[in-house]
Amino acid sequence: MAMLFMYSLVYGPARLVGNGSFVLYTLLIDLVFYGIGMRIFHTYTDVSKILAFKDLSRTAFAMLVGTVLCMSLRWAIDVLPFTSQIPYRVFVLTFFGATAALWLWRIVAKNLADLVRENVREEVELLPRQEIEVNMDKIGELLRGKRVLVTGAAGSIGREMVRQIAGYAPAKLIMIDQAETPMHDLMLDMQEKWPQINSLLLVCTVTNRERMERVFEQNRPDFVFHAAAYKHVPMMEENPGVSIQNNVVGTRILADLSVKYGVKKFVMISTDKAVNPTNVMGCSKRLCEIYVQSLNAHVQQSADETMTKTQFVTTRFGNVLGSNGSVIPLFKKQIDAGGPVTVTHPDIIRFFMLIPEACALVLEAGTMGHGGEIFVFDMGHPVKIADLAKKMIQNSGRRDVKIQYTGLREGEKLYEEVLFKDEEELPTVHPKIHVAKVKQYEYEDVCKLFDELECLAKTADDMQIVRKMKLIVPEFKSNNSVYEAIDRELEQGR
Repeated sequence: MAMLFMYSLVYGPARLVGNGSFVLYTLLIDLVFYGIGMRIFHTYTDVSKILAFKDLSRTAFAMLVGTVLCMSLRWAIDVLPFTSQIPYRVFVLTFFGATAALWLWRIVAKNLADLVRENVREEVELLPRQEIEVNMDKIGELLRGKRVLVTGAAGSIGREMVRQIAGYAPAKLIMIDQAETPMHDLMLDMQEKWPQINSLLLVCTVTNRERMERVFEQNRPDFVFHAAAYKHVPMMEENPGVSIQNNVVGTRILADLSVKYGVKKFVMISTDKAVNPTNVMGCSKRLCEIYVQSLNAHVQQSADETMTKTQFVTTRFGNVLGSNGSVIPLFKKQIDAGGPVTVTHPDIIRFFMLIPEACALVLEAGTMGHGGEIFVFDMGHPVKIADLAKKMIQNSGRRDVKIQYTGLREGEKLYEEVLFKDEEELPTVHPKIHVAKVKQYEYEDVCKLFDELECLAKTADDMQIVRKMKLIVPEFKSNNSVYEAIDRELEQGR
C-alpha cells in the first residue's frame, strides 16, 4: 500500500493506472524482501501486547532491510524491463511511508487491546477452571441496612469486600486499616462511587484494644469481616512476635469485642497455609481459627443470658490472583523489565482464586454459617507456578524473558492443603463451599495458652515464641527454616 501510494505521489494516479501491471509485478517481488526483514526482526510478534522503543525500532530496521534488498534488485537486474518502472526514490519514500504506517498500526492495536483488557480480566485466563458464581441476592438480604465493619479494608481482599458490601446499601460501613496512603485512596473511592453510604474510615491497628473498644462502642456493628493480617511468609519467619501480635492478638481483641457489643456474625478470613503449617504465618492463622472456634462454642454453650450469641465463622482458601505482593504483580513487573522471572522451585504448586470470587464466597459463607464452621472453598486444580510464569510470558508476547529458579524460601512448601490429615469435609448448599470438621479446643485452655503466647510475643526471643506456637499447634512443622531445630528437639523430648 505504501509503495502504490508513493508511486502515485511521484508520477500521479494516471501513470499508476497506466503502468499498474508492471508496478504490481514488482510489488509481488518486493514483498518477499520486506517479508525477509520482518522475519529477521520478528515485527509480527503480538503487536497488541508490546509497545516500546525497541519494538518500533525493530519495525524500522525490518523496513530498511526490505528497502535495501529491493534497491539492490533494482540496480542488479536490468534484464527485467518492468524493474525500471520503479525509481529509487519510490523505494526510499516507501521505507518512510511503510515504517510510519506500521508504527501507527502497532499503536492502534496496543490501545485497542488495552481497552479490551479493561473489561476482560487477564487473570481469568490464568485459571484452569470456570469462574465461581455466587447467590448475590441472598447476600444483599443479609447486609442491606446493616452496620458492617471490615478490617484490613485497604488490602486486596478488604478493598474488594468493601466494594461488594457497598453495593448492598449498608446502613453504615466502618473500614479499618493501618496503611495510611491506601486508606486515603479508599476514602477518595468511597466519596466518588458511594457518596450516599454512611462510611467511616479509621487509620489504626486492630491490636490497639482501647481504640477498638471505642469503635465497637460507638458504632455497634452487626457484622464484622476480619481481613486484617500480616500475610508474607518470609517476613513473618523473621518476625514471629509481630505475627502473633497482629494476627493472633488482633483477632482475639476483635472477637472478644464482637461478643461484648452484640455483633451478630463475625467472619474471619484464614488461609490454606493454616493447614499443616510449615511457617510462622500459617501457624498464626491456625491459632486464629482455634480461638474463634473455641470462643463460638463457649458463647453458644454459655448459660449467661446477657451474653450475645455471636456466630463465629471462618473461611479458608488459597492465594488470590493479583493481590498485593502476590506473584502476578511481581511477574508482570519482571516481564516488563525484561526478566528474569523468578520462581522458587520448578515443582511448586498453589491454589488460586480471583479476588472478586473469593470475596463473594466469603460473603456467602457468612450468610449460611450458623457459628463454629470453618468453610473451605473448592478452588479447582492447583496451578504450577512455573506454568503460570510461562503463560504470562507467552501472553506478554516477549521472547527474551527467561525463568530463573531461586530455591524455596524459609517456611515455604511445595504444595498447600485445605484440610488436615484427619479432617473431614462436609457439603453445603453451595457446590464450591464445604465445611471442615476440625479438632475442637476448650475455650478456657485456649485462653490460658494464648495469654502465655501473648506475653512471649512481646519479647525478642523468636525461638521461645515459635516453640510455644508448636506446642499449641503440634502439626506446625517448619520447612527450610531455622525453627526446624525446635522440631528435632521436641521430637527427641517425646
